[in-house]
This record gives sequence, C-alpha cells and structure tokens, in this order.
Amino acid sequence: MLKRILLAVSAIVLTSNVFAATNRPSGYTTICKLDQTCSVSQATNVAFGASGKFVYKVLSGSFVCNVATFGSDPNPSKSVKECSIPKDGSSSSSSTSSSSSSSSSSSSSSSSSSSSSSSSSSSTSSSSGGISGSSCRSTGSTSVSSTIRVTSGTYDGKCKTFNPTSALGDGSQSESQKPAFRVENGATLKNVIIGNNGVDGIHVYNGGTLDNIHWTNVGEDAMTVKSAGAVTVRNIEAYNGSDKFIQVNAETDLKVSNCIVDNMGKFLRQNGGKTFRINVQVSNCQISNMKEGIFRSDSPNATARITNSRVRNAGKVCIGTWKSCSSSGLTSY
Repeated sequence: MLKRILLAVSAIVLTSNVFAATNRPSGYTTICKLDQTCSVSQATNVAFGASGKFVYKVLSGSFVCNVATFGSDPNPSKSVKECSIPKDGSSSSSSTSSSSSSSSSSSSSSSSSSSSSSSSSSSTSSSSGGISGSSCRSTGSTSVSSTIRVTSGTYDGKCKTFNPTSALGDGSQSESQKPAFRVENGATLKNVIIGNNGVDGIHVYNGGTLDNIHWTNVGEDAMTVKSAGAVTVRNIEAYNGSDKFIQVNAETDLKVSNCIVDNMGKFLRQNGGKTFRINVQVSNCQISNMKEGIFRSDSPNATARITNSRVRNAGKVCIGTWKSCSSSGLTSY
C-alpha cells in the first residue's frame, strides 16, 4: 500500500512539472505572469501563452504581460498565462500587478498609447532608427472561412486578428491549403494580424504591397509571390514557420524592409529548380533562428542582397545558385 501511495504522489508531481513546463517554450524561462509588468534590458524575443500555445514578440524595456502587448491570445481557454524569454536572454522582471503600482500604471499608459497608435494606417521605425516590425495590437478578431481577395486599392484590416478556419487548412505543411488573403494587381493590404492557424498566409498576384502585417504563427508559408510583378513588404513580423517565410514562384522585384522574422526554416526560397529572374532587396530587418539560412535559390538569374540588418542563429546568408547574392552592414545580437 505504501509503495502505491508513493508511486501516486510521484506521478502527481511529475504531471505538475510537465504542465508547468508547457507554460513556456522549451529553453525559455518565465519572467512574469498575466497582467504583471516585466522588463527586458535589450531587444528579446518574448513568448506569451500557456499549455504549449504561444505567440512571440521582440520587446525591449518594460511591458505588461497581456494580450494588448502581444496582439492576440494564443490560448483563450487558459486564464493563467506567462511571459518567458530564452534562458540566455538578458532581462529583469517585476511581479507587480499592472493595476497596483505607479510603475505598472506607467506601463499601462504606454500600452494604451501603443494600442491607440496601432490603428494608424501604417507602422514606422522607432525614432532611434531601430527595427520595430508591425505596430498592430489586436482591435478584435474575425473568422476567415474563405480567402479574402484584395483586387484593387487598399484593404485596411484596422489591426483586427483574422483567424483562418479549417475550411482553408490546418496550418500544417500541406500544399493544398488556401491563403487567408489574396492581393492582386498592385493592390495594398495593411494593418492585419493573422491568427494562430496561419494556413498558406498571403498570396500576391501581379504585384502588390503588404504593410504592417503580423503573422503570429506561420503555416505553410507566410507569403507567396504567385505571378510576376513588383512586391513591397514593410513593417511586418512573423513567427514560428516550419519552412519558409517568403516563397517566390514567379519573376519579381521584391523589397522587404523593417521586418522581424523568427524561427523559420528559411527567410526566402525561390521555387526549387526554376531559373526565372528575381531581384530581392532586404533592409532594416531582424532575422533569427533560421534552421537553414536566409536566401535559397537554384537560379543563375536571381539576385539578392540584405543590408543594415541584425541576425542571430540565422545560418548561411546565401544557399544554392545565384547570379549574385550578398550582404552588408549585418550585425549579430
């Protein structure tokens, strides 16, 4: 009987430890919990969530650990969530409730100001020239059961979180998934948060602009250039893709600026085995945790260049065959 009791107690303790661990990603350590104010002393990839479901954002200084800061709720069924950082990250934390101290009031005021500014038409880099990614904080959510087509002009998502349903796909690596948005003929899509089921992200046909977009959890790819045309991508951030951030399936002049991209297979991949021309220019970006590298192509007609950007654990800059592929002004962080 005593042996059975000891085994039962051990099982309970083990279960408790496993559950606790799932409130932060592997290799992360908790710095504060929901609605508490915490801080990081440098730009750090912070995870927010519980029970194995997380969204990520690169933050610095003080912030409140809540949905307003991170733009979406990764696990609405859980009332207790945590903010955590990589174990080698530099931070300090506060367990002060955001409603009970002057420092948390200041943080709340800052969060409110950020939320207010997020409904503006586009995001901008910080005045110090830093990399800020998307400025959107979620203003609400809506389900997407069929692809939203932007065929002309500008579609302003007003910083809502668009949650693709299973009708579009399951967020896996299946090639049969549909995109949440389809941008065509030089149109602009701006101020959008794509929720945790990233499906096949955003498709661009005949050129277009993506401005102030936040992918909380990339599915098959974050975005794909589907047919020839010039594409501009700016003020964006994306997290947790098994394969590519950008897939290029057609001739294009692609410019990407002011971006934060973390935890992907590759930053960009030209369609394998194809030799059409692409010209890729990436600047003022922060790229981290690429499993393979930044650029990959099999085309002797392809060019790519990344400048004035920060990288960490990003692998090789240029993989495969290129007409030219280079970097300048890269710093590690």
